[in-house]
Amino acid sequence: MSRSATAILVSDLHLSDTTPISRVDNYIEAQAKKLAFLQTLSQKNQNCPILCAGDVFHRWRASPWLCAWTYTNLPQPMITIPGNHDLPMHSMVQYDRSALALLETVCTASRLRVLKNEEIVIPDLSTQENISIMGIVPEDTQNIFSSSHLGVRYRILLLHTLVWEVGKPTWGEGTTAQDILDKYGEQFDLIVTGDNHESFVVQSENEHTWLVNPGSMMRITADQAEDQPRCFLYYASRNQIVSVDFPIEKDVHNRTHLDAIQERDSRIEAYIEHMKENWDVSVNFEENLRSFFAGNHVPRNLQTLIWKHMEKEMEDE
Repeated sequence: MSRSATAILVSDLHLSDTTPISRVDNYIEAQAKKLAFLQTLSQKNQNCPILCAGDVFHRWRASPWLCAWTYTNLPQPMITIPGNHDLPMHSMVQYDRSALALLETVCTASRLRVLKNEEIVIPDLSTQENISIMGIVPEDTQNIFSSSHLGVRYRILLLHTLVWEVGKPTWGEGTTAQDILDKYGEQFDLIVTGDNHESFVVQSENEHTWLVNPGSMMRITADQAEDQPRCFLYYASRNQIVSVDFPIEKDVHNRTHLDAIQERDSRIEAYIEHMKENWDVSVNFEENLRSFFAGNHVPRNLQTLIWKHMEKEMEDE
């Protein structure tokens, strides 16, 4: 049984030359270390491909410096799809304007492949079996097609769409891992999804298909301070997924800006409660408004604007 992995699974690299507001370390260096880690991991596994489920860049209009830096530091071989952050206005129609399109142009196919509603076949270096890798861009998730290639042993789907491990949040956006497995599980042995920055793995009930959502490579926001970013090794012949932690540094987040926001929100809530306590429901709105103006420092021009608006409303009734 081969010890080498078929592929390394990642998503949501969000490469950026702007340090997130909560990070206090050298963010460029932190990104470089993780990309170097992926390169070493690939080399340890017979230079197996790194499959990325979208959002290579944090912004589609990356700076020339960041594009050059990414060209130098991006591990290879990588196969990716465009994510919503990679696309102007989240549209493939505008793809040619993006930093990812530039990167694709200057890289050879052996270094970087960007799949846009297409399928490629590569050999699994550990087993010499053929692998089909299909990449679907965000707005075309309804147009996934079956492989037309014969002699393919394993089939992988890269999909950048918001997927939740169990249930959708109350606001309802996205879909569940089980829904994706029910829809595409018969066509693919492995589905790699991006967009959700949480990391999780779900297997189909018949244990035939894996869905892997690697999560974000970087801890971008302060609420990710305790997260452990990870990538995954896929062993096709064993039908096995192995989690591998990215190296991280502790205490690289500062919550000062969050504390300031919370303090501001607390002041607003206290002010609203104060108004509720001093609002006399036994008198009309106009009298309450005069009382409020008298007890609070409201600029005269703002008072005048409010009164004029009230007068207009009464005239329109």
